[in-house]
Amino acid sequence: MNKYDEIQKLIAEAEDSVEFADYGEGISEEWIIKAEERLGFRLPNSYKWWLRNYGGGEIYGEEIFSIYEQDFDTVVGGDIVYNYELNMKNKNYSNEKVVICEANDDVFYFDLSKRKDENELPIYSLNDNKKYADDFIEFLKKRMTEKYF
Repeated sequence: MNKYDEIQKLIAEAEDSVEFADYGEGISEEWIIKAEERLGFRLPNSYKWWLRNYGGGEIYGEEIFSIYEQDFDTVVGGDIVYNYELNMKNKNYSNEKVVICEANDDVFYFDLSKRKDENELPIYSLNDNKKYADDFIEFLKKRMTEKYF
């Protein structure tokens, strides 16, 4: 079973802990391209897979930033473009840190300086600046299976 089949099965079995759109009801390729153009970098393949298939949502009530499919100049909330631009404007983080989740216990981000050949980015914890997951799928799996409450 590949990592995408495995995470799809885990999400289906997660019941109340995961609030994503139904599989296959994700974000259009057009909006993913618009977001990448606006950001000025490519989003990781595993993250784009999740966007295309689930669109966005929450794990244990914590929003995973996605693309809201709304004008980037007026969108607010958990849109990844909005959050990245807001963090750059307010100088909250370096431009190498793309926040994907502001959880109760931590802030998680893609580290653009660590891009792998297969267009994947590791995810780091802001609490200790240590690598949390090798890619977005591993991040989802860990957030769904860890008992951190």
